[in-house]
Amino acid sequence: MNLMIYTADMTGVESNCIYPHRIEVKSAAELICAITKDHVCAEYKGNYRGIGNFLRSNCIVMDVDNDHSDDPAEWITPKSLAEEYGDIRYAITFSRHHMKQKEGKSARPRFHVYFEVSFFTDAEKYAALKRNIQAVYPFYDDNALDAGRFIYGSVSKEAIWHDGVQTIESLVTTEEIEVAIPEGSRNRTMFRWAVRSMKRYGNNEDSKKRFYQEAEKCTPPLEDSELSKIWWSAGKYYKQIASQPGYVSPEEYNGEVPPSWEDPIPFGRYTKKQFPIE
Repeated sequence: MNLMIYTADMTGVESNCIYPHRIEVKSAAELICAITKDHVCAEYKGNYRGIGNFLRSNCIVMDVDNDHSDDPAEWITPKSLAEEYGDIRYAITFSRHHMKQKEGKSARPRFHVYFEVSFFTDAEKYAALKRNIQAVYPFYDDNALDAGRFIYGSVSKEAIWHDGVQTIESLVTTEEIEVAIPEGSRNRTMFRWAVRSMKRYGNNEDSKKRFYQEAEKCTPPLEDSELSKIWWSAGKYYKQIASQPGYVSPEEYNGEVPPSWEDPIPFGRYTKKQFPIE
């Protein structure tokens, strides 16, 4: 197994988009070293993370937070994954919130699963495989399924290296899987979907069109008036997100426009006091 990972020069910086260091990971020990910095699992044009800059990847990373249940008996663990995947090639590292309280939820297993895949050069097909993996195995976080996702760096003394004979593509394809959204979870699912769509495309007609297309999966269908309320509520929530410091716009995130920077301060603008070297 040979996973291509690209790291940043920093850790815990969500607004950073530069990942210049390519690392070929061939063992658990190398993986432990690679994930100490914020990292991505794809190469981007100019090393600038963004869907529009996607060049290639042979690694898909999925996030297990175990937020689907508060019952420990229902939590996903590396052991249960080993039973599930058999001869599939994958590796596991533990996230910075592993066995810690997070967002009001109790301490529980939280980790990342890195799948080796064939080389992808198409961002949409790459993202389609991630979406389909999550559709088949819904315990993976559905907030991290695009082709421009990054993973926070984490210091860990342990990694699991499962060097099987098959890839996850033997179980899941890139063909779109239609997954019905059942009654009881329609409003919550569509609200989360709308927020993700706005974060990726902005609050515009294109994003809204995608929202209504996704709503066709609801069983039974939601009324148009209810969908309008969900979209409006998601818009208010997205507005709060967009106002936070360090927010990266959809255009910048997708690599459509270069990042804007303030003019640098000339070195000669200020006169510093003489430092007493004696």
